[in-house]
Amino acid sequence: MSLRFRIVAAVVLVLVLGSGLGLALAGWQARQWLRGELISAQASGGLAVTRAYADLGRSDAPDRDLRALIATFDGDRHMQALLIGPGGQVLAASRLAPMATPPAWFGALLRQPIEPVRLTDPANARMSVELRPVYINDTAAVWPEFLDLTLVLAISCLGGAALIWALVGQALKPLRAIGEVLPRIGAGDYAAVAPERGPPELVRLARGVNEMAGRLAAMRGRNRALEEQILTLQDEERADIARDLHDEMGPHLFAANVDAAMAANLIASGRPEVALAQVRSIQAAITHMQRLVRDILGRLRPTRLAELGLSAAILDLIEFWRARRPNIRFETRLPVDGEGFSEAVQETAYRLVQESLSNAVRHGAPTTIGVSLEPAAGELRIEVSNDGAPATAVQPGFGLTGMAERVRAAGGRLEAGPKEPGGWRVTAVLPLAGQPREEAA
Repeated sequence: MSLRFRIVAAVVLVLVLGSGLGLALAGWQARQWLRGELISAQASGGLAVTRAYADLGRSDAPDRDLRALIATFDGDRHMQALLIGPGGQVLAASRLAPMATPPAWFGALLRQPIEPVRLTDPANARMSVELRPVYINDTAAVWPEFLDLTLVLAISCLGGAALIWALVGQALKPLRAIGEVLPRIGAGDYAAVAPERGPPELVRLARGVNEMAGRLAAMRGRNRALEEQILTLQDEERADIARDLHDEMGPHLFAANVDAAMAANLIASGRPEVALAQVRSIQAAITHMQRLVRDILGRLRPTRLAELGLSAAILDLIEFWRARRPNIRFETRLPVDGEGFSEAVQETAYRLVQESLSNAVRHGAPTTIGVSLEPAAGELRIEVSNDGAPATAVQPGFGLTGMAERVRAAGGRLEAGPKEPGGWRVTAVLPLAGQPREEAA
């Protein structure tokens, strides 16, 4: 059932109930009016009969005059007069007015029982006049008015329903347009625009749909940029690994192969003490290659993070940069990995610190770098700051975008910008379950 039909049906139901209540009230008032008319007619007729009885004492033909009295009520719409003789027989009755016949159910609804009034002749106790109420004439008079009122209410209900149907249909046109736009947006057509017209509520709804489509389009653009960034980084990482394998491991593998061949020749010629030096050279080459493999694996996945926890992995990062930039002073405040964080939180925090340290060393030329991880109130606050040149002084790459996407995926928020009196600060807040204790390093 459509919304339009439901609204119109509800309004029509209210109109019908109101019309029914109005008809019931009109019927109750007609019922009271009918009772009042009949009682008033009985009272008037009783006065006429009482005056006639007073004149009968001077009459030489009382029976004739009583019949004449009954005849005076001929054609009365409200009551019928009857002359009652000895034994209760009806001696004369007034003629009723021409009557229209309303439906029996209508007459039954309006009729209220009214007892007939019987007035006895003071001079002749055996004779009396009875005044009986007549309902049908007044009921018939009310019936056309009831039909007219019913017709007016029916026309009002039908006309109101038609008008409301048209108005609601016109008002809901923008809603139908929004309903057509939403599936297109769901299918990925973010250029679809909902018309911002109609009632204020629908205008706000259409504006919200259009803003949602705009945000989804922007998000899709960011996702595409991030996918391109990931592919670029993967290509760069593969190129770096290939270069390291070629430049580092290739020569050492070649040298180990040469040393192994020489050692074999020396042993074959009976000179094992000289071959021992070649074996040691092979061991040194293998040790160097093992270290190189560990470095490559560390770039692909932070093994220290998985083995020792977040704080130890971050300290390992700091030691890496401290060995290469001894002129930089590092200040840290890291949590003790007691209860520990979730794997997603640790991975996000580690990558954030890793990228921030790399950006600070490469672009900022700082003298001091601070790293702080502070869990509190169900959140982990991460801050990496330095006193070097602001990141805006150089053309930013994908690093900040990648950090923002990673933090957003973890349900957190990221802020990055210059700090006073100088330098750059990256701050992120990540939701977490546990709240480990803190220690200053």
